[in-house]
Amino acid sequence: MRKLPNFQGCFVCGDRNPSGLAVRFWTDGEIVRTTFTPQEPQMGYRGITHGGVLASLLDETMGWAPCVINGRFCVSVELNVRYLRPLPVGTEVRITGRLVRSRSRIWETEGEVSGADGTVYAKATGRYVPLSDERTREVVEYLTFDEECISPRVLCR
Repeated sequence: MRKLPNFQGCFVCGDRNPSGLAVRFWTDGEIVRTTFTPQEPQMGYRGITHGGVLASLLDETMGWAPCVINGRFCVSVELNVRYLRPLPVGTEVRITGRLVRSRSRIWETEGEVSGADGTVYAKATGRYVPLSDERTREVVEYLTFDEECISPRVLCR
């Protein structure tokens, strides 16, 4: 598994965003993964993680998958989340995302939020539009790559 870079100000992966989730993403070159343990600031109802937090985690995880495979960044144009069970605050989950179809104008993905015991809390599908090569290069310029990260050349071909 190789670590993916992050943008310090991002709500999901930003390590310098005081309101953010500060997760890091990893990939095997096909599937993107992260883990997250929601706390009280991520609650909707008492003791339950807000669905918007799960949607954000799924969107970001699924959005990374086509970037890794196609060497270009993208933006979401559609996100469908099916919430299967309430996620209790304090429960560590794994979020996965993968590319299922890559057309020239739309990249389709799927993702899942699951617990260590196999409980699936949410499933999602997403559709993403690739950024231009120029815009992708601009994004790569402000990402933070450390020694564990994949090469910037993988994300900008």
